[in-house]
Amino acid sequence: MNKPLRILTTTITLACLASASTVRAEFPDKPIRAIVPFAAGSSNDTLARLVSPPMVKTLGQQIIILNMPGADGRIGLEALAKAAPDGYTILFSGGAIALVPALRRNVPYDPVKDIQPVAPLGGSPYVIGVSNALPARNLKEFVEYAKKNPGKLNAAAAGNSSFMAAILLQTLIDTKVEIISYKGTGPAALSIAAGETDFGTMEASSYASLIPSGKIRGLAVAATKRLSGLPDVPTTREAGLPEYVIGTNFGVYTKGGTPLPIVRTLNAAVIKSLATPEVSRSLRQNGMEPGDANVEEFTEDYHKEMARWKEVVIRAKLPLQD
Repeated sequence: MNKPLRILTTTITLACLASASTVRAEFPDKPIRAIVPFAAGSSNDTLARLVSPPMVKTLGQQIIILNMPGADGRIGLEALAKAAPDGYTILFSGGAIALVPALRRNVPYDPVKDIQPVAPLGGSPYVIGVSNALPARNLKEFVEYAKKNPGKLNAAAAGNSSFMAAILLQTLIDTKVEIISYKGTGPAALSIAAGETDFGTMEASSYASLIPSGKIRGLAVAATKRLSGLPDVPTTREAGLPEYVIGTNFGVYTKGGTPLPIVRTLNAAVIKSLATPEVSRSLRQNGMEPGDANVEEFTEDYHKEMARWKEVVIRAKLPLQD
Protein backbone atom coordinates (compact mmCIF):
# COMPACT_ATOMS: atom_id res chain seq x y z
CA MET A 1 0.00 0.00 0.00
CA ASN A 2 1.49 3.35 -0.99
CA LYS A 3 1.98 6.15 1.53
CA PRO A 4 -0.94 8.41 0.47
CA LEU A 5 -3.35 5.48 0.59
CA ARG A 6 -2.05 4.46 4.04
CA ILE A 7 -2.58 7.99 5.32
CA LEU A 8 -6.12 8.09 3.92
CA THR A 9 -6.94 4.69 5.40
CA THR A 10 -5.56 5.70 8.78
CA THR A 11 -7.55 8.95 8.71
CA ILE A 12 -10.79 7.12 7.90
CA THR A 13 -10.14 4.54 10.63
CA LEU A 14 -9.51 7.21 13.27
CA ALA A 15 -12.63 9.08 12.19
CA CYS A 16 -14.69 5.92 12.53
CA LEU A 17 -13.23 5.20 15.96
CA ALA A 18 -13.96 8.75 17.09
CA SER A 19 -17.51 8.45 15.79
CA ALA A 20 -18.03 5.13 17.57
CA SER A 21 -16.66 6.65 20.78
CA THR A 22 -19.11 9.53 20.50
CA VAL A 23 -22.03 7.13 20.03
CA ARG A 24 -20.93 5.08 23.03
CA ALA A 25 -20.63 8.26 25.10
CA GLU A 26 -24.23 9.21 24.47
CA PHE A 27 -26.45 8.47 27.44
CA PRO A 28 -28.68 6.59 27.55
CA ASP A 29 -28.39 4.15 24.67
CA LYS A 30 -30.10 1.20 26.36
CA PRO A 31 -32.88 0.61 28.95
CA ILE A 32 -32.40 1.82 32.52
CA ARG A 33 -33.02 -0.41 35.51
CA ALA A 34 -34.95 1.28 38.34
CA ILE A 35 -34.78 -0.44 41.72
CA VAL A 36 -37.62 0.02 44.19
CA PRO A 37 -36.49 -1.38 47.58
CA PHE A 38 -40.05 -2.05 48.77
CA ALA A 39 -43.09 -4.00 47.62
CA ALA A 40 -45.52 -3.08 44.87
CA GLY A 41 -48.06 -0.58 46.18
CA SER A 42 -45.59 1.10 48.53
CA SER A 43 -45.00 4.85 48.33
CA ASN A 44 -41.65 4.30 46.62
CA ASP A 45 -43.26 2.01 44.05
CA THR A 46 -46.14 4.41 43.37
CA LEU A 47 -43.73 7.29 42.83
CA ALA A 48 -41.48 5.25 40.54
CA ARG A 49 -44.41 4.30 38.33
CA LEU A 50 -45.70 7.87 38.29
CA VAL A 51 -42.40 9.58 37.49
CA SER A 52 -40.91 7.04 35.08
CA PRO A 53 -43.19 7.44 32.01
CA PRO A 54 -42.30 11.13 31.43
CA MET A 55 -38.64 10.26 32.04
CA VAL A 56 -38.87 7.63 29.30
CA LYS A 57 -40.08 10.29 26.87
CA THR A 58 -37.22 12.60 27.81
CA LEU A 59 -34.46 10.00 27.79
CA GLY A 60 -35.70 7.97 24.83
CA GLN A 61 -35.15 4.65 26.63
CA GLN A 62 -37.32 2.31 28.63
CA ILE A 63 -37.13 2.29 32.43
CA ILE A 64 -37.59 -1.19 33.84
CA ILE A 65 -38.89 -1.10 37.42
CA LEU A 66 -37.64 -3.89 39.67
CA ASN A 67 -39.19 -4.35 43.10
CA MET A 68 -36.62 -5.69 45.58
CA PRO A 69 -38.43 -5.71 48.94
CA GLY A 70 -37.01 -7.06 52.14
CA ALA A 71 -34.58 -6.32 54.96
CA ASP A 72 -36.01 -2.82 55.50
CA GLY A 73 -34.93 -1.72 52.05
CA ARG A 74 -31.36 -2.99 52.36
CA ILE A 75 -31.68 -5.56 49.56
CA GLY A 76 -32.42 -2.84 47.04
CA LEU A 77 -29.85 -0.43 48.46
CA GLU A 78 -27.09 -3.03 48.34
CA ALA A 79 -28.05 -3.94 44.77
CA LEU A 80 -27.52 -0.30 43.78
CA ALA A 81 -24.20 -0.16 45.63
CA LYS A 82 -22.99 -3.18 43.62
CA ALA A 83 -24.11 -1.79 40.25
CA ALA A 84 -21.81 -0.41 37.58
CA PRO A 85 -21.20 3.37 37.84
CA ASP A 86 -22.75 4.09 34.45
CA GLY A 87 -26.19 5.55 35.22
CA TYR A 88 -28.06 2.50 33.94
CA THR A 89 -29.14 1.54 37.46
CA ILE A 90 -31.14 4.02 39.50
CA LEU A 91 -33.04 3.68 42.74
CA PHE A 92 -36.24 5.28 44.05
CA SER A 93 -36.05 5.67 47.83
CA GLY A 94 -37.61 7.51 50.71
CA GLY A 95 -36.01 7.79 54.12
CA ALA A 96 -34.49 4.30 54.16
CA ILE A 97 -31.40 5.33 52.23
CA ALA A 98 -30.39 7.85 54.92
CA LEU A 99 -31.58 5.75 57.86
CA VAL A 100 -29.78 2.47 57.18
CA PRO A 101 -26.30 3.94 57.88
CA ALA A 102 -27.62 5.49 61.11
CA LEU A 103 -29.25 2.33 62.43
CA ARG A 104 -26.82 -0.42 61.50
CA ARG A 105 -23.48 -1.35 63.00
CA ASN A 106 -22.11 -2.72 59.75
CA VAL A 107 -23.19 -1.45 56.33
CA PRO A 108 -21.68 -3.42 53.39
CA TYR A 109 -21.19 -0.30 51.31
CA ASP A 110 -19.99 3.25 51.77
CA PRO A 111 -23.11 5.49 51.95
CA VAL A 112 -21.11 8.45 50.66
CA LYS A 113 -18.83 6.89 48.03
CA ASP A 114 -21.18 4.17 46.75
CA ILE A 115 -24.38 6.24 46.58
CA GLN A 116 -24.80 9.21 44.25
CA PRO A 117 -27.92 11.36 44.81
CA VAL A 118 -29.59 12.31 41.51
CA ALA A 119 -32.70 14.38 42.21
CA PRO A 120 -35.40 14.93 44.85
CA LEU A 121 -38.93 13.78 44.10
CA GLY A 122 -40.59 15.65 46.94
CA GLY A 123 -41.20 15.64 50.65
CA SER A 124 -44.16 14.02 52.36
CA PRO A 125 -45.10 14.83 55.96
CA TYR A 126 -46.15 11.92 58.12
CA VAL A 127 -49.69 11.43 59.33
CA ILE A 128 -50.70 9.65 62.52
CA GLY A 129 -53.46 7.25 61.50
CA VAL A 130 -55.27 4.94 63.91
CA SER A 131 -57.60 1.98 63.67
CA ASN A 132 -61.30 2.72 64.09
CA ALA A 133 -61.28 0.05 66.82
CA LEU A 134 -59.11 2.31 68.99
CA PRO A 135 -61.14 4.46 71.42
CA ALA A 136 -58.99 7.57 70.85
CA ARG A 137 -60.86 10.18 68.80
CA ASN A 138 -58.07 12.76 68.69
CA LEU A 139 -54.33 13.03 69.35
CA LYS A 140 -54.74 14.07 72.98
CA GLU A 141 -56.87 11.02 73.73
CA PHE A 142 -54.42 8.82 71.84
CA VAL A 143 -51.46 10.06 73.91
CA GLU A 144 -53.40 9.53 77.13
CA TYR A 145 -54.41 6.02 76.07
CA ALA A 146 -50.83 5.13 75.07
CA LYS A 147 -49.46 6.33 78.40
CA LYS A 148 -52.07 4.35 80.36
CA ASN A 149 -51.36 1.23 78.29
CA PRO A 150 -47.58 1.05 77.79
CA GLY A 151 -46.52 -1.74 75.47
CA LYS A 152 -50.09 -2.64 74.49
CA LEU A 153 -50.37 -0.58 71.31
CA ASN A 154 -49.07 -2.04 68.04
CA ALA A 155 -47.58 0.38 65.53
CA ALA A 156 -47.49 -0.60 61.86
CA ALA A 157 -44.23 0.32 60.18
CA ALA A 158 -42.79 -0.13 56.70
CA GLY A 159 -39.04 0.14 56.66
CA ASN A 160 -36.80 2.25 58.82
CA SER A 161 -38.59 5.56 58.17
CA SER A 162 -41.91 4.76 59.82
CA PHE A 163 -40.06 2.62 62.39
CA MET A 164 -38.09 5.67 63.47
CA ALA A 165 -41.24 7.79 63.37
CA ALA A 166 -42.78 5.43 65.94
CA ILE A 167 -39.59 5.48 68.03
CA LEU A 168 -39.54 9.27 68.05
CA LEU A 169 -43.24 9.43 68.98
CA GLN A 170 -42.90 7.05 71.92
CA THR A 171 -39.85 9.00 73.10
CA LEU A 172 -41.73 12.30 73.02
CA ILE A 173 -44.81 10.99 74.84
CA ASP A 174 -42.75 8.86 77.24
CA THR A 175 -44.34 5.46 76.72
CA LYS A 176 -43.68 2.18 74.94
CA VAL A 177 -45.30 0.74 71.81
CA GLU A 178 -44.70 -2.50 69.94
CA ILE A 179 -43.61 -1.98 66.34
CA ILE A 180 -44.67 -4.47 63.65
CA SER A 181 -42.80 -4.23 60.35
CA TYR A 182 -44.34 -4.73 56.90
CA LYS A 183 -42.72 -4.87 53.45
CA GLY A 184 -44.34 -1.64 52.29
CA THR A 185 -46.49 1.27 53.41
CA GLY A 186 -49.42 -0.16 51.43
CA PRO A 187 -49.62 -3.40 53.46
CA ALA A 188 -48.85 -1.47 56.66
CA ALA A 189 -51.72 0.97 56.12
CA LEU A 190 -54.11 -1.86 55.24
CA SER A 191 -53.19 -3.61 58.50
CA ILE A 192 -54.42 -0.53 60.39
CA ALA A 193 -57.64 -0.40 58.37
CA ALA A 194 -58.22 -4.11 59.11
CA GLY A 195 -57.59 -3.64 62.84
CA GLU A 196 -54.53 -5.92 62.81
CA THR A 197 -52.46 -3.03 64.17
CA ASP A 198 -53.53 -0.02 66.21
CA PHE A 199 -51.81 2.88 64.50
CA GLY A 200 -49.02 4.01 62.22
CA THR A 201 -47.10 7.18 61.49
CA MET A 202 -46.40 7.15 57.75
CA GLU A 203 -46.39 9.28 54.62
CA ALA A 204 -49.65 11.03 53.81
CA SER A 205 -49.77 9.15 50.50
CA SER A 206 -50.14 5.88 52.43
CA TYR A 207 -53.50 7.09 53.73
CA ALA A 208 -54.59 8.96 50.58
CA SER A 209 -57.84 7.01 50.20
CA LEU A 210 -58.11 5.28 53.58
CA ILE A 211 -58.61 8.39 55.73
CA PRO A 212 -61.10 10.19 53.44
CA SER A 213 -63.13 6.97 53.14
CA GLY A 214 -63.23 6.57 56.92
CA LYS A 215 -61.36 3.26 56.98
CA ILE A 216 -58.61 4.85 59.09
CA ARG A 217 -58.98 7.75 61.51
CA GLY A 218 -56.47 10.55 60.86
CA LEU A 219 -55.39 12.16 64.13
CA ALA A 220 -52.71 14.63 63.06
CA VAL A 221 -50.34 15.70 60.31
CA ALA A 222 -46.76 15.88 61.61
CA ALA A 223 -46.11 19.20 59.87
CA THR A 224 -46.50 22.93 60.39
CA LYS A 225 -49.52 23.24 58.10
CA ARG A 226 -52.46 21.12 57.07
CA LEU A 227 -52.51 19.12 53.87
CA SER A 228 -54.84 20.10 51.06
CA GLY A 229 -55.63 16.43 50.49
CA LEU A 230 -56.57 15.95 54.18
CA PRO A 231 -58.02 19.34 55.15
CA ASP A 232 -59.90 18.04 58.19
CA VAL A 233 -56.83 16.49 59.82
CA PRO A 234 -55.15 18.99 62.21
CA THR A 235 -51.40 19.48 62.48
CA THR A 236 -49.53 18.11 65.50
CA ARG A 237 -49.13 21.71 66.67
CA GLU A 238 -52.90 22.21 66.56
CA ALA A 239 -53.47 18.82 68.18
CA GLY A 240 -51.13 19.45 71.13
CA LEU A 241 -47.81 17.82 70.16
CA PRO A 242 -45.94 20.62 68.34
CA GLU A 243 -42.48 19.03 68.70
CA TYR A 244 -43.51 16.04 66.60
CA VAL A 245 -42.75 17.26 63.07
CA ILE A 246 -41.50 14.51 60.82
CA GLY A 247 -41.72 13.32 57.24
CA THR A 248 -39.80 11.56 54.53
CA ASN A 249 -37.97 12.92 51.53
CA PHE A 250 -38.22 10.82 48.39
CA GLY A 251 -35.52 10.89 45.76
CA VAL A 252 -33.71 9.18 42.92
CA TYR A 253 -30.18 7.85 43.36
CA THR A 254 -27.58 6.06 41.27
CA LYS A 255 -24.27 4.32 41.84
CA GLY A 256 -21.46 6.43 43.27
CA GLY A 257 -18.72 7.20 40.79
CA THR A 258 -21.14 7.66 37.89
CA PRO A 259 -19.81 10.44 35.62
CA LEU A 260 -21.32 13.80 36.55
CA PRO A 261 -22.66 14.55 33.02
CA ILE A 262 -24.73 11.34 33.23
CA VAL A 263 -25.97 12.23 36.71
CA ARG A 264 -26.97 15.68 35.44
CA THR A 265 -28.83 14.09 32.51
CA LEU A 266 -30.81 11.93 34.93
CA ASN A 267 -31.44 14.92 37.20
CA ALA A 268 -32.84 16.95 34.30
CA ALA A 269 -35.12 14.07 33.28
CA VAL A 270 -36.49 13.69 36.82
CA ILE A 271 -37.09 17.42 37.30
CA LYS A 272 -38.78 17.66 33.90
CA SER A 273 -41.04 14.74 34.83
CA LEU A 274 -42.01 16.39 38.13
CA ALA A 275 -42.98 19.56 36.25
CA THR A 276 -45.50 17.79 34.01
CA PRO A 277 -49.12 18.65 34.95
CA GLU A 278 -50.12 15.03 35.61
CA VAL A 279 -47.18 14.28 37.90
CA SER A 280 -47.16 17.58 39.80
CA ARG A 281 -50.93 17.42 40.31
CA SER A 282 -50.74 13.85 41.62
CA LEU A 283 -47.93 14.71 44.01
CA ARG A 284 -49.73 17.73 45.44
CA GLN A 285 -52.93 15.72 45.87
CA ASN A 286 -50.91 13.37 48.05
CA GLY A 287 -49.40 16.14 50.15
CA MET A 288 -46.06 16.38 48.37
CA GLU A 289 -44.39 19.41 46.85
CA PRO A 290 -42.42 18.42 43.71
CA GLY A 291 -38.65 18.71 44.11
CA ASP A 292 -36.46 20.94 41.95
CA ALA A 293 -32.93 20.73 43.41
CA ASN A 294 -29.85 20.23 41.27
CA VAL A 295 -27.36 17.40 41.84
CA GLU A 296 -25.15 19.36 44.24
CA GLU A 297 -28.06 20.62 46.35
CA PHE A 298 -29.65 17.19 46.62
CA THR A 299 -26.32 15.60 47.53
CA GLU A 300 -25.92 18.09 50.37
CA ASP A 301 -29.46 17.34 51.61
CA TYR A 302 -28.71 13.60 51.58
CA HIS A 303 -25.62 14.06 53.73
CA LYS A 304 -27.53 16.30 56.19
CA GLU A 305 -30.33 13.73 56.47
CA MET A 306 -27.88 10.96 57.35
CA ALA A 307 -26.31 13.14 60.05
CA ARG A 308 -29.73 14.05 61.46
CA TRP A 309 -30.82 10.43 61.92
CA LYS A 310 -27.53 9.43 63.50
CA GLU A 311 -28.22 12.14 66.06
CA VAL A 312 -31.75 10.83 66.70
CA VAL A 313 -30.43 7.28 67.22
CA ILE A 314 -27.93 8.55 69.77
CA ARG A 315 -30.57 10.64 71.55
CA ALA A 316 -33.02 7.73 71.70
CA LYS A 317 -30.20 5.42 72.87
CA LEU A 318 -31.11 2.85 70.26
CA PRO A 319 -28.77 -0.14 70.03
CA LEU A 320 -27.26 -0.46 66.57
CA GLN A 321 -28.55 -3.38 64.53
CA ASP A 322 -26.26 -6.07 63.15
